[in-house]
Amino acid sequence: MPSEKQFAVREQAALWIARLHADDCNDTDRARFLQWMREDTCNANTFELLTDYWELGGGVPTQSIPATPAKRSDTHGFSLGRRSALALASAALIALVPMNKTARASRVLQASTGHTLRIALPDYGTCLLDSGSRMTLSEDGQRARLEHGQVLLSPESPSDFYLSVRNVTVRLSRQTSANVRMEQNCTDITALRGRILLRSGTTAARDIWIRTGQRFRIAQNGAVSIDYPNIEALLSWQTGRLIFRNTPLQEAVSEIRRYSQRQIILASPTVSNMRLSGVYFVSQGEMFLRMLPRLLPLTLQEQGNVFIFRAL
Repeated sequence: MPSEKQFAVREQAALWIARLHADDCNDTDRARFLQWMREDTCNANTFELLTDYWELGGGVPTQSIPATPAKRSDTHGFSLGRRSALALASAALIALVPMNKTARASRVLQASTGHTLRIALPDYGTCLLDSGSRMTLSEDGQRARLEHGQVLLSPESPSDFYLSVRNVTVRLSRQTSANVRMEQNCTDITALRGRILLRSGTTAARDIWIRTGQRFRIAQNGAVSIDYPNIEALLSWQTGRLIFRNTPLQEAVSEIRRYSQRQIILASPTVSNMRLSGVYFVSQGEMFLRMLPRLLPLTLQEQGNVFIFRAL
């Protein structure tokens, strides 16, 4: 997981992206930005990474981007990548090159491990990010992209809210609510209130509607399924706990990893396929892991920060 310093750098980089493209950005702002970039190579690298998210809100039109300057190194030893160079050129030439008035910079939202993060979306309701989750939000608050983890969305605006997750766009209308989870092996979209529109690709022919209580699941291999999950268990993460009911241990550990600083390894398919029933409290996470050998036929081996579970 990224450190607290990395979280702070990401937040500052997102603020600089927004500031550099504001109508009232001035020479003092641009000078401060250049100074911040030179203070630490991490600042420059992070700023370059976050520019990838400009597409969320339309970004900068191609015709408005100046020619890429040659890379250079300054006395602090960092070298600008292509996107950082473009951003710097845009900042330096902002008086000469008009910016796209409809462009929207993005804000990166990150929940730290073991904590949820509730965000008010200006004019669009609220969202709740699960532990370790990351989402990029457009400046106008109408669009977002889930990069990792889980989010609960409850729009309240007359205008629709759009969330991208992998290759699917989720459209939420007013007074609807959805829980969206992005795992390594699958993506789950559950309608909690109202009808939710899902679009894969750019044509309406691939639209899918799900209604209250339905979960749309896309596996890593592209397989699609719709079921009706236990909503209490699905949303238990909001209250600092996870409810498992005859859940494969691999699936349970996948969820627990979001809340634990430890690396958890299941040593064999036999262990992964064991079934677990119980309640995991985030505040007592390590105690729960140490209890597993009493609940299931397995052993726990500790190696530094690593928990390894093996079958008996």
